[in-house]
Amino acid sequence: MFLYLVRLLEVFTERGLYISEEKYESGSSVIVPYRNKEYIGEIVCRLGFIEDERVASLKRIIRKALPEEELEARNRNLKRQELFNVVKSRIKAHNLPMKLVKVDFGVDPDRIICFFTAEGRIDFRELVKDLAYTLMNRVELRQIGVRDEIKLIKGLGTCGKIACCCEFLEEFAPISVKIAKDQGLILNPAKISGICGRLMCCLRFEAEFYSKVIKNFPEIGSTVESELGEGKVVGINVLKNTLILEFKNGWQKEVSLKDIKNKNGAEDRIRTGTDLHPLDPESRASTNSATSAQFHYNLPDKNVKEDKDL
Repeated sequence: MFLYLVRLLEVFTERGLYISEEKYESGSSVIVPYRNKEYIGEIVCRLGFIEDERVASLKRIIRKALPEEELEARNRNLKRQELFNVVKSRIKAHNLPMKLVKVDFGVDPDRIICFFTAEGRIDFRELVKDLAYTLMNRVELRQIGVRDEIKLIKGLGTCGKIACCCEFLEEFAPISVKIAKDQGLILNPAKISGICGRLMCCLRFEAEFYSKVIKNFPEIGSTVESELGEGKVVGINVLKNTLILEFKNGWQKEVSLKDIKNKNGAEDRIRTGTDLHPLDPESRASTNSATSAQFHYNLPDKNVKEDKDL
């Protein structure tokens, strides 16, 4: 079984590992499955012949792509770039405060979908009319959030890997500063923010665990009794199940939670994984920051209809 690294031609920056019994050379075009659809990909390299059960779960290359299929895929990419430039120029002509993210085709090839971000609601009805007559197609504008922007254009997280929203996250759960506090992270925006500028999605992965375990610990700053004497809680290590106590002489010592005699504040601690921080705007976002505004315009129609499902 050969192992290949394949780059998808129509899903930008998307690469994946695929297996096949056929031997392909680098640069060959193949048809591969991706998110329940079939796409044309290019073989980046052949990683070798592997007989291992661990690679059996990888998706298989369906077949070699025909020359005309590869040409069509590359032509669609060129058309996307051409449409992007046209839409961007018309936005500038209308002087609208919006950032164009991506231009793509809908299920119907005659419908053009434009994704953009903006700080508030934008009245783009005149722009849609202009685009419809300029492109001679049906045009749909969709306003998305900054998290959705990264999901569309792809990118690398601070960990060096592809951002979670680009890989497997389908919905965006609300994330608050308190989740970072529960995990004992330094509240430095540069450390806990993703490439979208919002709190990192991965903070949510262990939030439920920390919200349950943290209830067993006393509050930081509270005074507790230990086998070494009375001390002030200056730190908590949830994973090691220990506390850092500071005693009256200034000496600090890491003490196991089971050695604490009285856990002042632990009974009154009420924490949940969905606690919201009043200063964090992202915490007030909905569980799915998908399309916040949509507008449809069909070329043959004279009346403009606004989508009410906002």
